[in-house]
Amino acid sequence: MKDYQRQKGNRYILPRTLYHQTVWQIRDYYRLKEQADAILEESPPPPDGQPHGTSIGDQVAVKAIRRETMLSTVRVIEKEKQMIPKEYRDGVWNNILFGTAYPDDADRSTYGRYKSKFVYSVARGLYLL
Repeated sequence: MKDYQRQKGNRYILPRTLYHQTVWQIRDYYRLKEQADAILEESPPPPDGQPHGTSIGDQVAVKAIRRETMLSTVRVIEKEKQMIPKEYRDGVWNNILFGTAYPDDADRSTYGRYKSKFVYSVARGLYLL
């Protein structure tokens, strides 16, 4: 399935590469949430008996920074998703993530408008614009 950005009557046009980058960030939503939760359960690898360098690193801070980076993206996506009216939210969400067709309860252009606005808002929230 091709990722198509509406051109006619669209106030939220992004450059092609930025549009695709943002769509893939949205599609990465569930993996980011899973990875952020997995960081809490991580443990260091077992020692292999070999000497290593004397670098002292704050592993907790490194994990916290990694987790916060992932969660900040998740929070932006969730925040912008809530801006879509409730009756169109699932149709837009499923279309972006899974490529499903829009439901028949509203015109296709209505869903396309909200999808364009959502992708644009996520790009702005992630400071890609």
